[in-house]
Amino acid sequence: MKRCSKCILSENFPKIKFDDNGVCNFCNDKMFFSTEKKQIQEAEIAINKMFDEARGGREYDAIVCYSGGKDSTYTLKLAVEKYKLKILSFTLDNGFISPVAFRNIEKVVSKLGVDHVTYRPSYKFMKKLFRVSSTFSIYNSKTLTRISANCNSCISIVNITALKYAIEKKVPFILAGFTLGQIPANTIYYKNNYEFFKESRQVVLNKLKNELGDDVSRYMEIDGSLLEEKKAYPHNINLLCLEDITEEEIIERIKPLGWVQPKDVDGCSTNCQINSFNNYVHVKKFGYSPYELELSHLIRKGLLTRDEALNKLNDQPQDQIDHAMKELKISKESLLESGSIVTKASVNGMDKL
Repeated sequence: MKRCSKCILSENFPKIKFDDNGVCNFCNDKMFFSTEKKQIQEAEIAINKMFDEARGGREYDAIVCYSGGKDSTYTLKLAVEKYKLKILSFTLDNGFISPVAFRNIEKVVSKLGVDHVTYRPSYKFMKKLFRVSSTFSIYNSKTLTRISANCNSCISIVNITALKYAIEKKVPFILAGFTLGQIPANTIYYKNNYEFFKESRQVVLNKLKNELGDDVSRYMEIDGSLLEEKKAYPHNINLLCLEDITEEEIIERIKPLGWVQPKDVDGCSTNCQINSFNNYVHVKKFGYSPYELELSHLIRKGLLTRDEALNKLNDQPQDQIDHAMKELKISKESLLESGSIVTKASVNGMDKL
């Protein structure tokens, strides 16, 4: 597979072009970098102003979506130590979290002294959701340039659950550990609007409901009675986008909190054991990894070497892929069928999962 000679974007990545030196059009886009730098500076000023105006006077200043991975751990550390916010941290247990990641969560929240909740949806539902997301075209291809389908489904539940907590407890900020590359610079911070969010996701929700039934509403929508009580929606903020920091530096800074790098996950994750399978499905369907965009962005910023990025892409343990396929009752044959889409009849057997 041909890849950019500077970053790791492959020839299968949407709208990619290479110059005579094998450098892709994304690396050659000078305007992008100058625009992004300005957006980061403006976001930092706005975020600090919002924190200063809202800090204190309520039960919690912010909710941190805390997966136990390195990025969300560092985000939690920043929220408490740098920004002096009173935090409620929240973990979604999707049924595939590394035991090491759970131990990290326990140690970190204790060390930082924050309140913490873990929410575990029905494992039966999560397996069905991951099976459907893997084998049906639920999300549009543009969305999936940055993220795998299963990760998108999982994060949708994270976002909705965090928003429920924020509305119930009148919390003004929801913090997540996304980096630039995972999200565009114009979403470093934004005002949450559930009605708009739901409307933009209606096609996806309808597809999921068609396959999974009414449970989708329970886990991925907010009841109207709760929305009636709200006075204002919270801001979503990604603090890590403001930090010019390498992965090694992040790990060194969170080690004093007791954080240990898991060895039972793939090279692109530090908390989730279904990630290798998610990547496998994405590559089979689209011909490129969902991590190419994020890792390439880090390379361009000088925060990751090209070799380090390639090592991450190649570190996809087969035993984790096999385990996920067994748990989800998915065969390689079904994934190889017409763009990894299977018939609805195949999914009807999911009640046995």
